[in-house]
Amino acid sequence: MKRTGLLAAVYWLLSLNLTLIVIGQTAKIDQNSAQSLRETASRYYDAGEFEKAIVVLKQAIKLRPDYSEAHNDLGMNFAALGRYQEAIAFLQAAIRFTPERASFYNNLGVEYYVQGEISLAIQAFQQAVKFDTQSAVAFNNLGASLSAAGRPTEAIEAYERAIELKPEWPEAHRNLALASAPADDYDRLFRHLNIAISLRPNYFEAYNNLGVAHYKKGHYREAVAALQQAIRIKPDYDDALYNLGLLQVAAHKRREALEQYQKLKVVNPGLAETLYGGIYRGMILNLRNK
Repeated sequence: MKRTGLLAAVYWLLSLNLTLIVIGQTAKIDQNSAQSLRETASRYYDAGEFEKAIVVLKQAIKLRPDYSEAHNDLGMNFAALGRYQEAIAFLQAAIRFTPERASFYNNLGVEYYVQGEISLAIQAFQQAVKFDTQSAVAFNNLGASLSAAGRPTEAIEAYERAIELKPEWPEAHRNLALASAPADDYDRLFRHLNIAISLRPNYFEAYNNLGVAHYKKGHYREAVAALQQAIRIKPDYDDALYNLGLLQVAAHKRREALEQYQKLKVVNPGLAETLYGGIYRGMILNLRNK
């Protein structure tokens, strides 16, 4: 009996060890399978097949419910489809499983920003820069959110940090320039718009902003030259066509303004009608400085 009992105990221990090995192997297989599924989903995402990517990623998190990267990727695919609430839910899940991943907070902040939830976007980007103090993208996005919240001084600080980390990033220089406008800091505005253009000579949006800034400072010729350059780079750029038309209305050059109206009718009929109101009805119009 004693011998039998000893054998039984040994058998139970061997069975337990075998079970643990099988469980470990199964977990490893699930982990590898989940990773393989995520790689497949990534290829679907790159190909713009977001629905297929979502199906595959859901299979991945069924195998690994705590797979934070797959939750993040699901969020990005839902965002690409314009299904922002679902995107936010999965991005929040990614953060719950990996609460110190800066990129997850950045992605969540972008979706909050798109939804107009600016306060929540600021909070998300603040977490992103907390966990990655070297992320120029997160600092830039924080600056954009602070600007949208009417907090230009803080926005400028965030943009300056983004530029410190990535000095040759034209978008960050342009963003810093635009954030300087509410404080009438035209020295900083002109400096960083010109840097943005030097880094990207075909930066038509920056030329449009430069034209608006010159006009507000009373530099009519420089304003016209900048807007004309924006249009040379992108002939169907509606904002620049509209702004150039407004400048010509203000200078009592109706014929030239009508030329911009005719071009604008092709690319943006609604905006063309607004410009027409300024030409013939004396409507007070605002420049477009997006």
